[in-house]
Amino acid sequence: MKIIYTLIKIVVLLALLLLAVSNTQLITFNYLPGQMLNLPLIVLLLIFFIIGAVFGVFAMFGRLLRLRSKVNQLQVKIDKQTKAANQSVHTETIATNAGVNGQNHSEEQKVNNQHG
Repeated sequence: MKIIYTLIKIVVLLALLLLAVSNTQLITFNYLPGQMLNLPLIVLLLIFFIIGAVFGVFAMFGRLLRLRSKVNQLQVKIDKQTKAANQSVHTETIATNAGVNGQNHSEEQKVNNQHG
């Protein structure tokens, strides 16, 4: 499976390299009235790709924070439930042990009453 992923990565890299080599012509980019830059097309495409990726990350940042908050809330809830379950099991164990000890004690009293 790693070989397939490696091959896919190589093919994508070669395609991007071919795209970069074939788009080296200079273009004029007008970014403000009277302001312009002469850049190779591939550089301009790369700049806009990076800008789009940054905007995408910022757009998802709020959702990421909400999801992390929800995960933390659920983790606290799980911790509380686990603690309550452990206390319940501990209490039941103590009650069971007390019941067994109480039965043994009452049986000892019966034996003592019969001998005494």
